[in-house]
Amino acid sequence: MDFNFGILLTTLLMVFIMEMGDKTQLLVMCLASKHKPLHVFLGISLAAVVLNILAVLLGSAIGGIKIIEDSVKIGASILFIFFGLLSLREEEENEDGCEPHKNSAILTVALAFFLAEFGDKTQLSAFSFAALYPDSPLSVFTGSTLGLIASDCLGLIAGTIVIKYVPKRVTSIFSAALFIVFGLVNGWTTLTEHFRFKYNTSLIIVAIATFISVFLFFLILYLQKRRKKQK
Repeated sequence: MDFNFGILLTTLLMVFIMEMGDKTQLLVMCLASKHKPLHVFLGISLAAVVLNILAVLLGSAIGGIKIIEDSVKIGASILFIFFGLLSLREEEENEDGCEPHKNSAILTVALAFFLAEFGDKTQLSAFSFAALYPDSPLSVFTGSTLGLIASDCLGLIAGTIVIKYVPKRVTSIFSAALFIVFGLVNGWTTLTEHFRFKYNTSLIIVAIATFISVFLFFLILYLQKRRKKQK
């Protein structure tokens, strides 16, 4: 097993460029508005390590089992909607002085990041580099992991800056809405492009999911507002 610094730099640069402007950077910004920067950094670092271990060691095998990727993507869509609704509830609990547990925050960030990146173009690029340089898996792993973390740290920095100038309540509502939209769009893409459902079938499923999500979103906001008035 050779360690090639040139391969490391090539992989790092390509993954960094591919991740720039990706949806995951936006996700990291949202996570930064809900959790401490250190917890977000540790969470995305943990997820990046796991993602790239899978890419380098199991790349071709996992990539060939299409149902695994499709199932993870549809599960991710549901979880993103859940995270959005849960973030509103967490905001309510935080107002009562209950801080989320550190380990819970790190794992929440890691799970959200993992689901967003699993099967994404940056992980697929790590698959490709691992196949292209089979004698340097450590170089590919190190480069792809550092490239992924470095790129998404830009989203973390942006989210940290935003939270300083925008009221926490506003960022919480915006983040929750963005998580839900993220989940719905990801669900639509998975149904139409991966499961290849018919357009009308996908539209009905996503429309129902949208109605339920929006209803719960505004119900939570209404209950929070009502609770404040009763205090």
